[in-house]
Amino acid sequence: MRGGVVEPGMSRKLVIAVAALAVSLAGCSSGSDSTIAPAAKNSEAPADARSQPELRASMEAQLGFPPKPDAETAQAFLADLKGIDPALVASQNADSLVNRGRDQCRDLKARPQSEWVTVANQRFVTPEAPKGLGDATASKIITVVRTRLCPGF
Repeated sequence: MRGGVVEPGMSRKLVIAVAALAVSLAGCSSGSDSTIAPAAKNSEAPADARSQPELRASMEAQLGFPPKPDAETAQAFLADLKGIDPALVASQNADSLVNRGRDQCRDLKARPQSEWVTVANQRFVTPEAPKGLGDATASKIITVVRTRLCPGF
């Protein structure tokens, strides 16, 4: 990560793990005098505590990722990608492609527009085109990503 911006090769899992570690370390006390009341130390989590998926979604949102799409939206996204290049969908796991699209959404928000095509070329590859599908195809992919996964970006 450089200056708060995720590098193209960093996966969402790594970014979330680093953020989770930072949050957990921020709550640690280095001294023996704890600021947590004794009763609070032994009490259970409140009944309204968020579940693991909710916490993950919240953390992803704070990091700039759009929400995970519903099944219908994900299928439409994959169909659009298949229309651009069938090999892209045939050679990749569907969940992986959706996550790459969400990663691209984050980059649309975090990076200058001049970098979008370059990052899309690094992210969306096929065995026949391991260095990217070219600028024209990457531009089409960005359009699909914006339309299907993050129209507000």
